[in-house]
Amino acid sequence: MWLIDPEQAEFSEIVKGSNYPSQHSYYLSINFHNLGQFPIVTLPDSTQKIYGHFTGYGYWEAIIEWNQPYVTVDISGQLISFQHRFVLDSLHSFYWEPYETFAFTSMPVPIKLAQGLMPVLNQDPCTPHRAVFLTQLAMTLTIDSFKDPRMVYVVPHGYISVPPWGFLEVSDAILLDDGIIFLMYDMLLWRSHRDKVLQIRPEIFFTGVRGMVQRTTCLADHPSQEGVDYGKVLVWTDDTVYIGGSRFTSPHSDGKYFKRLARSRMGGSFRTVAFGSDPNKIAILIMDSYYMVYLYMFNLKTLEFTPKHLLSKIAPDQILRGHIRMRFYESSKESFLMWNETMMWYSFRDDSISGTLSLPGFRDLSTAAGRSWIHEVVIDQNWNLLVKMSNNVVFFCKYGVTKLVRLARWILPSSPASLYSNANKLSFVVSHQDRPVKAYYYPLHLETLSAMFGGDYSCAYVTFKHNMKKYYYLDKGQENAFWAQLVYFEWKGVTIQVLRSNKALLDFDLSRDFELVHQVFTMNMTIKATQKKDFTSEPNYDLEMSLSQGIVRVEVMPNLIGNKCELPRNRVSYFSVGCPPNRHLRVTKPWGVKCEKKTFHNFTIPGSVLRTPQADDVVVIYDWEKYGCVFRMHYKAAFRPDFDLYDGDTFVRTVHSNFVVWEINGRTDFSYNTTMYQAGCLRDAQTWDSILKTTRYPVEQAWGPGIYKSCFVLDDATLGDMNRPYEIMNRSFSNSLTFSKEDSAHYIFTARIVDPNYSFCDLRATFAVQTFGISKPKYEYLILYVTLSFTFICLSILGYAYFKYVQIFRDLQEKKKHS
Repeated sequence: MWLIDPEQAEFSEIVKGSNYPSQHSYYLSINFHNLGQFPIVTLPDSTQKIYGHFTGYGYWEAIIEWNQPYVTVDISGQLISFQHRFVLDSLHSFYWEPYETFAFTSMPVPIKLAQGLMPVLNQDPCTPHRAVFLTQLAMTLTIDSFKDPRMVYVVPHGYISVPPWGFLEVSDAILLDDGIIFLMYDMLLWRSHRDKVLQIRPEIFFTGVRGMVQRTTCLADHPSQEGVDYGKVLVWTDDTVYIGGSRFTSPHSDGKYFKRLARSRMGGSFRTVAFGSDPNKIAILIMDSYYMVYLYMFNLKTLEFTPKHLLSKIAPDQILRGHIRMRFYESSKESFLMWNETMMWYSFRDDSISGTLSLPGFRDLSTAAGRSWIHEVVIDQNWNLLVKMSNNVVFFCKYGVTKLVRLARWILPSSPASLYSNANKLSFVVSHQDRPVKAYYYPLHLETLSAMFGGDYSCAYVTFKHNMKKYYYLDKGQENAFWAQLVYFEWKGVTIQVLRSNKALLDFDLSRDFELVHQVFTMNMTIKATQKKDFTSEPNYDLEMSLSQGIVRVEVMPNLIGNKCELPRNRVSYFSVGCPPNRHLRVTKPWGVKCEKKTFHNFTIPGSVLRTPQADDVVVIYDWEKYGCVFRMHYKAAFRPDFDLYDGDTFVRTVHSNFVVWEINGRTDFSYNTTMYQAGCLRDAQTWDSILKTTRYPVEQAWGPGIYKSCFVLDDATLGDMNRPYEIMNRSFSNSLTFSKEDSAHYIFTARIVDPNYSFCDLRATFAVQTFGISKPKYEYLILYVTLSFTFICLSILGYAYFKYVQIFRDLQEKKKHS
């Protein structure tokens, strides 16, 4: 990284294509470095900062660890001036995704846009450096923001024949991670990046396709929801809507790439569809047999239709003028634009603000553009709305503003062109007037200021900023705080508003403080989002758990916005209320206790100590990879396991909540050193015996947060024997495990959090204990020794007496013979 002066820099430095600083940039960077300047690199959606170090060769170096083929980083400097000049913060994109090379086995065929259609530019929302551009001259593909675009060729396969003019015509194309989907006439075709073969595939084989659109916001890091397929592509026929993902090679369970979402209601036909502001919803425009038009929102999670009321304010004959299209803003409430060839309508915040988007003094955009028609609508990352007409006239306004501004013409009326916004928040005009395709930098900010110069345009505030991140994860009782700052003149009447969806899921606490200096107000707002619902006394715990989880979209913005205002890039944040990903428990190693590894292979459990006693002993093979090391404890020592909460490998906090333990092999020869009376219970406390008598679930699922009852709350429960062991443990309480006094033993315990207000996760942890210190006293073997000795003596005496008797008997027999 090095610094440049745009007036003195080389062209390769200006276009960010140079590998080393020029001579002027070399000395400029050294002078700034001597004054204390250094760059700070911030990765996307991250708070991690990487500091650059100066090398002495006129540039700084920083090591970035990233495992994706594309990344855009924010590079910021220090407030240090040299010759009355400061350093401007910037964004820089890195690509290491090479174009795939392929040797065609047969004559490749070019792809072109069908006659009579305006140019089509579709870019990937998650990797905006990847895009396809279709004109009547050719189709081009870029993976580097049109620095080196390549023409698209295909090898026709099967029933796809090449016309005599030598190229194929399509009406639309969408770029996936592993290929391109084409719309030719009313059917879909597939071309893989790997073999370039254009073919009809059974995964997408259906006809009667009326159109297809792709998602315009990136959901790569969006919190997932069970049972919801967000998808990337929508395709519709007259009566059915289908959804597909980002990879053709990752089909659904039925082997199809597309999944059927909805069928037409009331016998109507689908005119257009679009992804909604809520990632869970799509918008469907339906026309019935009486040419009445209805707009519905379809929920991908609940599969329900909800009507929208914008069309009730518009005459049907105004809507049905050419092809109708929609584009939704990323917003806390459903906010979208809808347009045909001549007019455009807006609806903000769930239809609370709606009307016609127009240029002052003109009844529609076609008249304002000299009888042209609307070609495309682009919303860039700075929340600028650009409306390009077919004669290349461009209109502009900010998000939330209802009056357009006409910008100066940059493109010839006859030039096939589209608007493009790259990852660095820069706008370009992609044109195919000359070969090859070129992307011309469009200085949108300067053009908008020039167009509004001298007019009645202003901004109600001076600056507005906040520190909200894109995504937050909130568990039970967890709090996230962030701030917003607004600077404005005191007579403007502007304030900060916090808009959100799913208000029942989170509680928001807003606090404001003001500072007034020379008639300039500074409003500082602190916003705290918390999940405060109490699940202790809920009769249906599982149902309440399900209803209390979801995603809250939060939008923090000024209440008055003008075309001259600047808005933060991350204007909408997503709060995922539920179990954060990779959240789990880890047992804390007790001080002074050894945790041994691989000291034995198996161990034996006496059958008499099992929950269901049996005559045979049980041999258990210990899985060291699964259960880890074993805590080696003296059999007289009491042991209380403590746990820490982690998200992946990131420590969150220590666990002070109630938990229970059980031995996974069914051992019961352990107990607790605290009774219910000593614990201070006001009623019978729950025990494993009482739980297992009243449930049909196995031990692993029997005792959890859903059935937990505190014994410190007085109710109508009976007061039984309070001298029984108290079987619930806590980090802040002395209750601990005690082990068998009969013999050294091996235990494998599982602990589970049972506090219903602690977490949406089912938090468990497994740990093992091996006791030692029990030795058999010598007197225990005395009886055995005496018994064996007495038996041996008795047998010896009996044997001697037998042989003596036999000898006497034989002697008597001999005497009788001689006598």
